[in-house]
Amino acid sequence: MPRWEDVLAPPARSVLADRAARTGQLLDPGSGLRVRSWLSAGYLLSDRVGRTVHAADLDTLWRAAAERGARPEGWRPLRGADTTVSVELPGGWDLAAAAVWCAAAARAAPDASLRVTLPDRAGDRVLGITIASGAVRATVLHGPGSSPDGSAPDGRAPMSAVLISGTGAADAARHLRGHHDMTRAPADRG
Repeated sequence: MPRWEDVLAPPARSVLADRAARTGQLLDPGSGLRVRSWLSAGYLLSDRVGRTVHAADLDTLWRAAAERGARPEGWRPLRGADTTVSVELPGGWDLAAAAVWCAAAARAAPDASLRVTLPDRAGDRVLGITIASGAVRATVLHGPGSSPDGSAPDGRAPMSAVLISGTGAADAARHLRGHHDMTRAPADRG
């Protein structure tokens, strides 16, 4: 059974490198931690004095970062009503950034219970991600059975927004938008 993050994108070296870069961007800069991919075996997390720990997956990576006092940059507690929020992301959503954000949210808000519905237009899929009790699960809600025009198999229009449901969904959406803006290339931000 694949790890949840591998449902979003298979663990090729380029995918791991992209996730490592996105994690580095999301970590609070004051933490002094650096992240890099390690071949096809996961990630290396290093502190200011050079101590390094290997993490096989994003869950382990964020756990190790939390043990060193690091949090996602700009993270605030998730408060508010149980609701569903639609998040339009200019330029589409990056699956590496999505994986990193979900792992960070699970670690930073272990009591959170969120459901994220994520369109993957490149893969012609819709992904369902559950963040609960400090863990993340992912599944393909519908995939390569979509019609050629991109609509869902039941004839609905294709998804273009990320949907976040659960208590504190509005706060989670604000954080997700901030992470998305942070990870976009400078030329894409204009």
